[in-house]
Amino acid sequence: MATTLRRIAWFMAAVLACAAICSTEPTESAVHVLDSKTFKAWSTAQSLALVEFYAPWCGYCKAMAPAFEMAAKTLQKDKIPLAKIDCAVEKGVCDDMGIPGYPTLKVIKSGSFYTYNGTRQESSMVAYMRKHHRSAVTEVAATEFADFIKSERVVVMGFFDSGSSALRVLEEVAGDFRDEYAFGYIANKLTAKKLGLTMPGLVVYKDFDERWDPFEGTFVANDVRKFIKARSIPLLGEMSAQSFGTYAKAGFPIGTIFFKGEEWRKKLEAALLPVAKEFRGVVSFAFVDATFYERHAHQLNLEDKWPAFAIQDVAAHTKYPMDQSKDLTAEEVRKFVQAFASGSLEPSYKSDPIPKYNSDAVFELVSKQFVQVAFDRTKDVLIEFYAPQCIYCKRLAPVYNELGKSLRHNNGLVIAKMNAVTNDTPSNEPELDIPGYPTIVLIRANDNKIIKYEGDRSFESFVEFIKANGARKQADHPTLMSELPGQLKFNSTATEIKERIETLIKRDYLKRDGTDPSIYHYLS
Repeated sequence: MATTLRRIAWFMAAVLACAAICSTEPTESAVHVLDSKTFKAWSTAQSLALVEFYAPWCGYCKAMAPAFEMAAKTLQKDKIPLAKIDCAVEKGVCDDMGIPGYPTLKVIKSGSFYTYNGTRQESSMVAYMRKHHRSAVTEVAATEFADFIKSERVVVMGFFDSGSSALRVLEEVAGDFRDEYAFGYIANKLTAKKLGLTMPGLVVYKDFDERWDPFEGTFVANDVRKFIKARSIPLLGEMSAQSFGTYAKAGFPIGTIFFKGEEWRKKLEAALLPVAKEFRGVVSFAFVDATFYERHAHQLNLEDKWPAFAIQDVAAHTKYPMDQSKDLTAEEVRKFVQAFASGSLEPSYKSDPIPKYNSDAVFELVSKQFVQVAFDRTKDVLIEFYAPQCIYCKRLAPVYNELGKSLRHNNGLVIAKMNAVTNDTPSNEPELDIPGYPTIVLIRANDNKIIKYEGDRSFESFVEFIKANGARKQADHPTLMSELPGQLKFNSTATEIKERIETLIKRDYLKRDGTDPSIYHYLS
């Protein structure tokens, strides 16, 4: 009996709990939901906000959702709103914003969008947004000065009065770099005097090289910005996979010194230190151990001969290997860097030889002729960037070859492919970055706009993509438009075209070529 009563009690408790839960109305989300009608007006109105661009099917978006919701609730008291927009529904908005993948987070500051550089945890989102909510430059008391200049790897410290124009310049610069460096200022003239500085003054403190660098120029934002970037990296540091991003962010071309063995490193450091000082702010110098990063040397078109030197301009996607038949002396490196700085050096591009015969249905493109072919304004050019070992490229090959054969006689269209392992892409267009294989783009005739292909890898999808995005329409694409008798229009699907061709063969309008079944001949 007691057991029965306990069971009844447990059952009633469960029923009451369920009733309580089921009767509770869902909690209102703290995240604003935007759409194409509200996105622009809402974004423009925000002084500071965080927006998530997501897709409902995205696993990473689902994983981040609870943290994003909690961050939104936490930041309500700071009056920092968080919002989201569904890119599966509002594709136009996300395309206009250039969203590369999901989830993408963007910070809004006074109506303008900036990259979010934090992590996807609630604590990181909250800390990041609160940091941007505060002034970019911290006023530092004289008693806090010694600790503040050691608080981060690079600290930028101003010495000027609170209302000075120099402080306004520093605040402008700090707005650009607040995620990377600490910024402060001190209005104590005595502290400045002890350091041998006059007000206004500016010093970059760091945990490498000379430990501190005073700014000696005029307080113009661009000059201050360039000075800070140049001093944010070592004069002759060591670059690795971990530190490459720091050098790239600094924004200067990287003079890469490849060495093997500590003895060679010491010799080169002593010889090249004056050159690094001379060109500071023009080229960043860094050592790279060829024992571990030989592949990087090959990417810069250097051979296995050490020591070696090359300049890599990350922003321009160009590289300049120094002639390895010359000794790596300070004088030779100085002349080479000077030639680069003056613009008289030509970038180096790895390329296969230009094929003697290029009569296949798919044009085999190489670096030496890339600009001439790819940016021909009289033609739409579809290019597949592939790697010979890529299994996905091998699977695509039959379809891509069929596409080339079917469209080979279109005067305004080129179907091409390029081995991206043995050929560099001689262009600094970001749309021609190769994130993986195969990467397929259409370079449109007339304006040379580059459009990435993101459809499925079927014949029909490729045809529809060319029709939708190509510039050379009716007159130049007879196979797509069709000059075949009757019925076919430019907006016909690939399936309709194939069916129509078969019909025309049956009616004796066309016949297949005897040697190449993808070629058709009109019958008079």
